[in-house]
Amino acid sequence: MKKTLLPLIALSLFATNSFAAGSKALDKSFRYCQDISQVDKLLDRSRESVDRLQAEELKVERIVVSKDRKELYLISGETLLKVYPVAFGRNPVGHKQFEGDNKTPEGLYSIDYKNPQSQYTKALHVSYPNKADVEFAKAQGKSAGGDIMIHGLPSEERKGQAVGLIHPMNWTQGCVAVTNPEIEEIYSLVKEKTLIEICKMSGN
Repeated sequence: MKKTLLPLIALSLFATNSFAAGSKALDKSFRYCQDISQVDKLLDRSRESVDRLQAEELKVERIVVSKDRKELYLISGETLLKVYPVAFGRNPVGHKQFEGDNKTPEGLYSIDYKNPQSQYTKALHVSYPNKADVEFAKAQGKSAGGDIMIHGLPSEERKGQAVGLIHPMNWTQGCVAVTNPEIEEIYSLVKEKTLIEICKMSGN
C-alpha cells in the first residue's frame, strides 16, 4: 500500500509545483522586466514547431517584450514557447505618453482584441492607453494616442511601402512589429486577454 501511495504523492506534488510555476506568468504583480535574464532560465522550447506546441495545448500566459534585446517572448508557466526579433516606434526610448510621439508603451497591459485583416497583415491590439496614461496626457492638455499593436509587415495593398526592407530597424509609429510569417505564428498562439509586459530600455 505504501509503495503505491508514494508515486501518487510524488505525482501530486509535481502537479502542485507545476501549477505554482505556471501561475507566475499570470501573476500581475510579477515582472520579468525587473530582471530580463529570468527569461533565459525558462525551459526553452522555442525551436519546436507551432503545431507541436498547439497539439500539447500549451497556453501563452504572458508576452514579454524587451526593448534592450529587441525581442518578444511567448511564455507559458516556466516554459519559453517562442522568441522573435522585433521593431519598435521610431523613437523607442521611454514610455509612450502622447499621440504622435512615435514611442512604444512600457509596462503591463493585455491583448484586448485581435484583427485578422490588419493593414499590416494581422495584428494583436495592446490595451494602451490605460486610465493612468489617459489622465497623464489629459493633464498636459494632450491625447494619449492609441492603436498600439503587435503586427506584421504591410499587407498586399500596402506592399509599396519600404518598411519590409529595413525591418527590424525601428520603423513603426509606436507598435511592436515582426515579419509576416512570425505574426502568423503569434496570432495563432496568443488569445485575447493575454498579458503583455513591455520592458523599458535600461538607463531611461
